[in-house]
Amino acid sequence: MKCKKLAGAASLALTVCILLSACAPGKTSGGTSSGSGKASSVSTGDLSASKFAGTSDPDMITINLQQDPAEMNSMMTSDTASGAVLREAMAGLIKLDKNDKPVPDLAESWTISNDKKTFTFKLRKGAKWSNGEPVTAKDYVFGWTTAMKKSTGSPYSYILTDNIQGGQDYFDGKIKEDKLGVKALDDYTLQVTFNKPIPYALFLCSFQTYLPINEKAYKSIGADSYAKDANKIVTNGPYKIAEWQHDDHITLVKNDDYWDKANVNIKKIKMVMLSDANAMTNALKTNQLDFMRLQTSDQIAQMKAEGQPVAKYVDDGNWYIQYNLKRKPFTNAKVREAFGMAIDTATFCKNVKKDGSLPATGIVPNGIFGANGDYSKARGNVALKYDPAKAKQLLTEGLQELGMTASQFKPVLLTSNDTAPQKESAYFQEQWKQNLGVDVELKPLAFKARTAAMNSKDFDFVYAGWTPDYNDPMTFLDMFMTSNGSNYGSYSNKTYDNLITTAAAESNVENRQKDLIKAEKTAIQDAVISPLYFSVINYTTSSKITGGTYTAFQYWPGEYTDGAKIIKK
Repeated sequence: MKCKKLAGAASLALTVCILLSACAPGKTSGGTSSGSGKASSVSTGDLSASKFAGTSDPDMITINLQQDPAEMNSMMTSDTASGAVLREAMAGLIKLDKNDKPVPDLAESWTISNDKKTFTFKLRKGAKWSNGEPVTAKDYVFGWTTAMKKSTGSPYSYILTDNIQGGQDYFDGKIKEDKLGVKALDDYTLQVTFNKPIPYALFLCSFQTYLPINEKAYKSIGADSYAKDANKIVTNGPYKIAEWQHDDHITLVKNDDYWDKANVNIKKIKMVMLSDANAMTNALKTNQLDFMRLQTSDQIAQMKAEGQPVAKYVDDGNWYIQYNLKRKPFTNAKVREAFGMAIDTATFCKNVKKDGSLPATGIVPNGIFGANGDYSKARGNVALKYDPAKAKQLLTEGLQELGMTASQFKPVLLTSNDTAPQKESAYFQEQWKQNLGVDVELKPLAFKARTAAMNSKDFDFVYAGWTPDYNDPMTFLDMFMTSNGSNYGSYSNKTYDNLITTAAAESNVENRQKDLIKAEKTAIQDAVISPLYFSVINYTTSSKITGGTYTAFQYWPGEYTDGAKIIKK
């Protein structure tokens, strides 16, 4: 979020081991490379011995979403909370199985051209929107082309325009829709032509910006109001949104029109929005909650001490300090370097996080696929080292270049108003005071407010994180390109842009990886962000549920349409 969760894509031609299936059985034409089908970070841990019975409704589970979704319009979504709801309520061409392998959803089969650029999807007949209209190929064309319009302002437009043939020209107003590489050949045939062969194309098709939109409902409700309330969004997935009380809960009910309803065993899901760690724990212990993410090391230790089992997964997330390069003193690279080098990330992970998180070695986390396995192993540790003396020197030099002194500024760090981020931000605050002599004000904000501030560039610096949208380094690196919608810090470096652009067009996997590593090192040297740690998610459940999917790409609070069920008591 994630985000991200939150991320990017670029068109590329390579044969790296990416998580995708070649196509539906018996329907291949041309083919493509496929990965092992095994997620790099599926959940580990047995929760069957949970001490807590769970909620009382025999047909419903209650899970903690933590915050109110910021944007439920799939064309505009860039946050994890909204993505988690859309994962249950919307159906795209492709979905992910328990191992994060792309499998058919509303596309029952597809063929791939010999040049591996054109995918022709055959849609399932009988799929319906919650307003009763059939789901057709035209809904995908409408959703994608609307998201690709500059006037729409989608933060993820690039995940379409960078990949679909003619996408950038369409965004720039140089061509009309009929010249785009996405067409409805008939009501149930969608043809998509990409700029280059993309081995993870099917993975992209499971992403939220690639979801369809019902044109009639969207235009009737209006772009400004669409998806703002339960009665202002039209869905087509395993669940319908029955109720949405903002900042309190969302209730989903099973959609009997969904094609795979036989594997949707839980009739109702209630998503509550508890951000306080104590409130979450109390809710689980009093059987008001069936799933909770453990936010703090104290929660984890408490649960284990009381005999409650805890599970975890590596979410392939990178957490960092993001600087606004348009705000003094963070316009100066030395100042940014100083703030990053003043934080002891090893001690932070060991004594503050205490949840299995690892000190960041760069921008791209461990476990992301590269040319020959783990990209991070080929890259090595490129993060700035903890060095208080050097940090103090750099700060002095940087401020002198700006004509400032440390006493002349008090930067404001935006952070989440959740329990753990506030505790963690207090550690950073103390490090900056102790090592730099700088007083930093902490400004905890609700998720929506923090996201809005980042989008409007209204911040000094922010404690932020990013989780991948697909298994490739590009999902972390192209977000720092000058024109990228997720470039919240306004970083702009022609060398960096050129390296990412070259990598996007490179067919040789080794050369591509070399360009990506050069780009990552450039961003680190420019201190566009200060990477802090690679994260894991710890969670626990009541004994009421089993079979939920929890992975890096189906992140908390999990996925419940792939065989999850309620254990009757």
